Amino acid sequence: MPWPTANNQEQHRHGIHGNHSNSCDVRGFVAVPLIPHESEEKERMRPGSPRLRQKKSFKESVPPTKPTTIDIKTKKRKPSLPLSSKRMIGILLAVLVVLIVTVTMVTYFTLFKSKKLHVLLILADDLGWGDVGWHSSEITTPTLSRLAHQGLIMKNFYAQPVCTASRAALLSGRYPFKLGLQGSRPILAGAQGALPLQEKLLSQELQGGGYRTHLIGKWHLGFETIHYTPVARGFDTFTGFYNGMQDYYHHITSGFDTINNVGGYDMRHDSIDQNGNVIVDNILWEENGTFNNYIFTREAVKVVEQHKLNHEDEQLFLMMSYPNPHTPIQVPDKFVEQNSHIQNTIRRKYAGLISAMDSSVNQILTSLNEADMLDDTLIIFLSDNGGAFVSHRGNPPIPTGSTNFPLRGAKGSLWEGGSRVPAFITGPGIPENQVLEHVIHMTDLYPTLLTLIGLDVEKDKLDGRDMSRVLKMEETGVYKDYFIYDIDPVYKHAAVRKGDWKMIVGESSLQNIDEWYPPLIGTQTHSPLDIMSNSEYIARANKAIKNYTDATEMCKALKCFYPHNLEDQVQLFNLSNDEFEFNNVAVKNKEVVKELLALIDQQMKSMIAPVNLLQPGEQAASPLNFNGTWQPWITP
Repeated sequence: MPWPTANNQEQHRHGIHGNHSNSCDVRGFVAVPLIPHESEEKERMRPGSPRLRQKKSFKESVPPTKPTTIDIKTKKRKPSLPLSSKRMIGILLAVLVVLIVTVTMVTYFTLFKSKKLHVLLILADDLGWGDVGWHSSEITTPTLSRLAHQGLIMKNFYAQPVCTASRAALLSGRYPFKLGLQGSRPILAGAQGALPLQEKLLSQELQGGGYRTHLIGKWHLGFETIHYTPVARGFDTFTGFYNGMQDYYHHITSGFDTINNVGGYDMRHDSIDQNGNVIVDNILWEENGTFNNYIFTREAVKVVEQHKLNHEDEQLFLMMSYPNPHTPIQVPDKFVEQNSHIQNTIRRKYAGLISAMDSSVNQILTSLNEADMLDDTLIIFLSDNGGAFVSHRGNPPIPTGSTNFPLRGAKGSLWEGGSRVPAFITGPGIPENQVLEHVIHMTDLYPTLLTLIGLDVEKDKLDGRDMSRVLKMEETGVYKDYFIYDIDPVYKHAAVRKGDWKMIVGESSLQNIDEWYPPLIGTQTHSPLDIMSNSEYIARANKAIKNYTDATEMCKALKCFYPHNLEDQVQLFNLSNDEFEFNNVAVKNKEVVKELLALIDQQMKSMIAPVNLLQPGEQAASPLNFNGTWQPWITP
């Protein structure tokens, strides 16, 4: 793969481009049996979209009135209906037509308004820009690529740099620095800190709008009390794990993310009983040893089947929050073998996790199709942040096999590779086989999705913008003014994009992830580039946290971060001709810098203190207190 240069960057940065090449049948998908008993996949054509219902025409049964005529010979008028009778019939006909038209329109619009779409939201974990087939990766992703080309590829979709912040932005529609979840610091297992309860989440809006809501997979937004768990926050059921990562087979969260290195089992099925009580003690011990993608796929198929059987007249919101391809890199051999064309063994195994997710999505599509729900389903796919080129759980850091190349940086950084992620949307009303250049941010999904499915939303309370007209190609102008990548008073950095201008203040990452990282090739087992060790990173993070907590007050302006040399901390890039962030042009564009600094300062006024300070988990939360499992540990 050639090194990115300014000469080979794309020239058309605004507008919508279509007809990108792809040899697959964009209307098809592969029907396979449910895992773990999978047979050879066979291609079959996906049923076409349902035909539009033709309105039945009708003919008036009232005979036409006879016109008044004159006998030429006698010059006498022939008998005709009295004038008053003609007027009466005309009035009756007019009333009849008005009634028919009115009833028809009321019936049509009532049916149209009540026809809401099902929603399948697919969230990958640490999936890199260069790890999907529609970005010309050697990792093929047949099912996901087919869906991407069938709909609208969002080329400039931005998440947050890390998982907790992204999930908070997605479900709240608000910037994480207004929720206390800013910075590249996830919530650690057993540590206090969660998505604030005063936020009305997307799941709660959907539930209130008549949707049956289900979350499967990863949560990672806090669980100190039962009020912070998924089923207390708008989901009817939750099957998965509370924490940020786990062993794919034994479902243990341990090591870096735990209290005194005490691991705990984290695979559960939460629900709400008939009396409205939240049930969080249904631990799935029987799944110990089962690859978690198998568990999640089986549950998703069950949700679809039960919905068809018991709630056919209602709409389904199914959120598949996969752990793939987050570390640890553990996957059945058959998915690794599907990527035998990849020479590097580390990347090949990493690709196996993506293939496993792709296979799972395919089986969910099959179940939706068999339930006659697929053609009425809006499908959204995205990653929670950029790919993690290395895992900082080892000394030295261990390559994962991921890549964001040719974008700069990786997960945890303010570079494009940290938050610009693979994403697409497909379904009724969405243009097919198109690539969208418009900027879409994670916070935008909240109001946009609600508009697309016909639900009202209080947009004034959100940071996200309703981009539904952009996604339907009804609006092609510049629609989003600007967005904030992040503002963190602990690591003292921030970033903003307005139009084609991007500005970073302070260090782009605390982990020294500042280069361009191509995929591993050949027999490579480590990056030739200098990457900070895990111990050094933890030391730097702890020092920054101590400086923050020792301060008398939290900074509410960038000048507070750098009182003597703010201008020296600024990097400015024009993404229209420098997509890969090679050239800092801050010195030549001081007015632009001044404008962007003011935008960040304006947003900092509503920033709240972070609650995710990498604090160790509390002893009260230890799995030793809950039969070896992770559970809410504070009584409300």
